[in-house]
Amino acid sequence: MNGSLPGYLARRFALLALTLVLVPSLSFVMFTLIQGDETAPHDVLAELATYLSTTFLQGDLGGETFRYDTYIRTRDALEIVRDGFLVDCYLLGGALVLAVAIGLLAGTFQATRPRSPASRAVSLVTAVVLSSPVYWVGLMLVLLFAPGVGSVVEIPFFSTVSSYRAPSDDPLRFLQSMWLPCLIVAAPLAAACTRMCAGTLAGTLEEDFVRTARGKGVPERRVVWRHGLRASSAPVIGLVGVNMNLILTNLALVEIVFNIPGSYRYLERALVNRDVDLVQALVLESTFFIVVANFAADAIQAWLDPRVRTGEAIA
Repeated sequence: MNGSLPGYLARRFALLALTLVLVPSLSFVMFTLIQGDETAPHDVLAELATYLSTTFLQGDLGGETFRYDTYIRTRDALEIVRDGFLVDCYLLGGALVLAVAIGLLAGTFQATRPRSPASRAVSLVTAVVLSSPVYWVGLMLVLLFAPGVGSVVEIPFFSTVSSYRAPSDDPLRFLQSMWLPCLIVAAPLAAACTRMCAGTLAGTLEEDFVRTARGKGVPERRVVWRHGLRASSAPVIGLVGVNMNLILTNLALVEIVFNIPGSYRYLERALVNRDVDLVQALVLESTFFIVVANFAADAIQAWLDPRVRTGEAIA
């Protein structure tokens, strides 16, 4: 049972479900203490129990109104998260798919043609992407290429600020508004996946089972894509779970830059104005995304490499 896929996934699911409760709980305790009230430890625990009950049993994430100086929130935190949740899913899902796909393709190219000029160009682009803040990249691309904002060179079908349309209303406009934000969020993870894929695949192509496949006359393309890439993909998939915090931070920055109507565009103003209920709702949403992404990454890793199930492989 320890080495079976269902048993491994059940253990991972239990651990990640615990994380879904633990992280918002720690965040709640920290905010309670930071507020500066002289609250006894047992009172904090009582407030935590009330918070967990209202959040997970009653689905209440905060009051309908909140005021702090000139900041006024007239909707409850659950409504704000619910209204932006699908948009967050679109942006996050598109970014993850692009990051893994680009990383595997670019990494495979680098591993199979390490000394080509194109491979060196990929290395240069990877280094630049890893060292460039996503909000700066998004802002520069909009100022340089987006139509209607006095750009240097206007590019048709380029994503621009406040251009989001729901896919059910206008699918083509939806794609136009989302492809660039998805690519910007995906870029740092894609660069990391490229480096990981290139390194692991280069080593895998020297393994005995790959040499055996070549010796049997298997075409080189099939050796690379069916044998080598599958064996070296597990660590690349593992990067998705490891980097989810960074991805969600980038997602919040991109939503602000492009004025995309997701939940995370409210994060900055909620933090600045001490809107604890809304921050807690966004923490819960973030924890949910992290848990789901890690569970999916664990499942794919265990399917690709059975050693992961017993802890023999290092992801």
